[in-house]
Amino acid sequence: MGNGLELFEDLHNLERELLRSFSVNLSVPSSFGSLCALFLGTRYPVVYVVSQEVERKRVVEELRTWRKFFGRDEPVLEVNLALPFSGVTLQKDLRGSPRGVLVVAVGDLRQDVEELEYFLSHSFFLEKGARVDREKLLDLLFALGYERVETVRERGQVAPRGEVLDLFPPHLEEPVRTYWWGNVLERMRLFDPETQRTRFDIDSLFLPPRSGEFRKIELRKVLGRWAKVVFWEGVLLEGVLFPVPYTVFLGFGEGKRVSLSVERAPAFSGDLEALFRFVQDQALAQAVFFLPEGKRALLEEMLQGEGIKQRVMLVEGFLRKGFLLNRLQQVFLGEEDIFGYAFVRGKERRRVSPQELLQTLSPGDYVVHEEEGIGIFQGLREMVVGGVRRVYLEIAYAGGDRLYVPVENAHLVEKYVGLGEAKPEVHRLGRDDWKRTKERVRRAVEKVARDLLELYARRHIERGHAFSPDTSWQRELELSFPFLETPDQKRAIEEVKRDMESPRPMDRLVCGDVGYGKTEVAVRAAFKAVMDGKQVALLAPTTLLSEQHYLTFCERMKHFPVRIAVLNRFRTPQEQREIIEKTARGEIDILIGTHRILQKDVQFKDLGLLIIDEEQRFGVMHKEHLKKLRANIDVLTLTATPIPRTLYLSLLGIRDISVIETPPEGRKPVYTIVLPRDLKTIEEAIRRELARGGQVFYVCPRIRDLFRVEQELRALFPDLPLAVAHGKLRGRELERIMEGFYRGDIPLLLSTTIVEIGIDVPRANTLIVDFAPFFGLAQLYQLRGRVGRFDREAYAYFLYPRHLTNEARERLEALLEFGGTGSGLKLALRDLEIRGAGNILGTEQHGFIQEVGFSLYMKLLEEEIARQRGEEVPSGPEPVIRLREEAFIPSSYIGNESERLRFYQRLFTARTEKERQELQEELEDRFGKMPEEVRRLFEITRIRSCAKITQVTILEERGDGVYLAAPLEVLVRFQEEGKALGIEGKLVTDRAQVLLRLPRVPVETLGMLFAKVANHGGEKDRR
Repeated sequence: MGNGLELFEDLHNLERELLRSFSVNLSVPSSFGSLCALFLGTRYPVVYVVSQEVERKRVVEELRTWRKFFGRDEPVLEVNLALPFSGVTLQKDLRGSPRGVLVVAVGDLRQDVEELEYFLSHSFFLEKGARVDREKLLDLLFALGYERVETVRERGQVAPRGEVLDLFPPHLEEPVRTYWWGNVLERMRLFDPETQRTRFDIDSLFLPPRSGEFRKIELRKVLGRWAKVVFWEGVLLEGVLFPVPYTVFLGFGEGKRVSLSVERAPAFSGDLEALFRFVQDQALAQAVFFLPEGKRALLEEMLQGEGIKQRVMLVEGFLRKGFLLNRLQQVFLGEEDIFGYAFVRGKERRRVSPQELLQTLSPGDYVVHEEEGIGIFQGLREMVVGGVRRVYLEIAYAGGDRLYVPVENAHLVEKYVGLGEAKPEVHRLGRDDWKRTKERVRRAVEKVARDLLELYARRHIERGHAFSPDTSWQRELELSFPFLETPDQKRAIEEVKRDMESPRPMDRLVCGDVGYGKTEVAVRAAFKAVMDGKQVALLAPTTLLSEQHYLTFCERMKHFPVRIAVLNRFRTPQEQREIIEKTARGEIDILIGTHRILQKDVQFKDLGLLIIDEEQRFGVMHKEHLKKLRANIDVLTLTATPIPRTLYLSLLGIRDISVIETPPEGRKPVYTIVLPRDLKTIEEAIRRELARGGQVFYVCPRIRDLFRVEQELRALFPDLPLAVAHGKLRGRELERIMEGFYRGDIPLLLSTTIVEIGIDVPRANTLIVDFAPFFGLAQLYQLRGRVGRFDREAYAYFLYPRHLTNEARERLEALLEFGGTGSGLKLALRDLEIRGAGNILGTEQHGFIQEVGFSLYMKLLEEEIARQRGEEVPSGPEPVIRLREEAFIPSSYIGNESERLRFYQRLFTARTEKERQELQEELEDRFGKMPEEVRRLFEITRIRSCAKITQVTILEERGDGVYLAAPLEVLVRFQEEGKALGIEGKLVTDRAQVLLRLPRVPVETLGMLFAKVANHGGEKDRR
């Protein structure tokens, strides 16, 4: 809207009155108050004071929305004293901002911050293009308290790597990667500590000490020197008034009362029909709706259907409270006015793929060599062979044998992953045992593939109900979802709807991490079924989870005439009878329950959709009932047990699977803390959570532990309402406790693992797991998922007894490394992945997986499924490439051996040129310009890929040239294409085999030749 702010006569009136009276009182909606502040901020420096931190964030977002809407560029700043040295950053920002708006929580005004000049005199300044002795810079950073590490993830860390230096100054929210040419600082970029990928450039950086004592100044004085106008929104703290010329009180306080032609807009709280009527009935020039990007398209579609689209402007942004401008006949509405709540926003995080973590090798790990069997990885070894420096993977086998695998053959080596804790048998080199084992597993895999394909064929013959396309009510329900859907979640929802609208009965599995939005997929599917007059059954493994689903479904569908009931042990026999009778008559649309709904007395009038949550938790008898129930109806299964990517790919088109791998926006990682059991730690953790208005889960492994721990907690917190929950409580008593915790009446819940799944309490963001070593991996992972489900930082404390051995403690700490959102992979998730594989493939396959390892088993299965489908299966040995080129990743480039090996494996398993290009970009982003050895390594990998396509079996450098073995027509093509590149090849015979001899050329030229021949054949890999 350009300078549309100038069109608001009310804003000019406010400015005139303020300049005349010095202090004014405005009674306007809060969002118009922030608009007034932005208008004055285009002329003066303005401080905007709010009551608390959460409101500060909302006002900042709102001001930035106004700024974008009106095309302004004045700065919108905020005070966030949670970050170290943030007061210093603020003072630097204020120096360069003669205008703008700064937002501060009133409680921070009396806080002291480091005085800027004194602070800068004790810090170091870096600027792009500067010449700095890097060794002296490192010495200085160590003197300032920085810690040297291999990978920077926390504040106060530094990691030198060749021409790259990563550092994380304590005052920044993200670390910085600096790129050097000798002692010249060429470039600086902020990077994500989780993914280690850079995001954008910066030109200068100052490096403060990691900690220390500095001269302080009160924040109020800093702001008083800068500001000309102060806005007080609904709060005033005695003794913190600013010595500034002009003051605006919003809705209270002293000063000249100013009336503006603005009034609060009505709130529609999700009633979209009322909203549309309001837009139609009011004589409005325009209605402006501020919404997140993810919600605009759906509302736009609905406005089109109502015939009012031309009167409404949909704008990406955030507004706290809407208002009407009477003079201009305009209404401005935000998401809270329209839906009754604000959508959760945040930074989307990349989820680390399970494959990346399964491939991480360390010395001492069991490995599977595809051709030689199971051995023990010893590490990377650099050796000079035939005058050429090469790098090898060293693997130890039985009988003291050693196998040295060139890194270019690293794709033949996988980390051994079996089922359970049993160690595999290590093979001897040169024996037939491994071949026999592989053949036995291959025969078993044939039957699994045949059964899966038969199931697939059978399902495509059956006919079920084809559901209608989405209704307007469906779109209205989806608009009211209080989160922004992730791309994975959107895709899963679209796949489910497509299945439901097909005449073939749906049988879809939705896999997603704890709290990644599977329930919303189920909500939308259930609603779609009800819109077609069908009934829905939702089966949950526990009473608490069925209650949680019931509450969620009721809340999501409260604006619609959908009849929902729950059947579990929390209901009295009389209530259960009534629910069963209504279900049989068709008076219940959605019945949620435990295995109780599988019993014979529960009959549906017209069941159209069955939703099963965590099917693997049900027993054999329950599964038999499910088989009868699911005949010819649509079935949606939800699971938090991850499905391995290899299995997922091999089952595509056989079992319909949707995978949700990205966390919801705004979801923050859970801080995982492993400590010896100590009452002081327990007390501090609970007090910290209670101080921010939160609640605490406290979990023990056994019921008998609860009573002792309860006594300890009551001694620490005698006045705190505390409840104890476990599976042996009567249904009504357990229900009362859980409802009280859900409502927030009970701040501390002490329980067994009955809270492991199904309890979503937004305010509960501290978890304490006592005697953590007594829990299984899957339990610890699921428990950790109880917190951090919303947009507040969460803490998970795993406590162990002090008498625990060092080995057991180290093992526990290793198992609990999962810190970021969705990164509950590593060791804990590996265990869950294998369960996921076992659940789909059946227990009879477990022994075969144990014999050859998970990865090789999955590879054999994938090949067998492709073979039985009549698809092309890669066969024959890998091309043998022996070039006298030094092609490897030097330790001077990537110092960490595990990291180095991970990149080798990613490079040699990359299937396309695009994947290799992305990997090359990541390497240069993280470690700087690639040395020649690494460039040659990439080129040889490309040659290997093209060799497979062109059927080249051998590429070998000998004394008088480079020799190729391939079918004759391929060799002729190489000879012809070589001429165009100035390479004269000659066909020769060696031991009755025709070979092509090429002169020695640089490996890059050889790569060009192979690429030309591969592309000439119309093959696919180089795209």
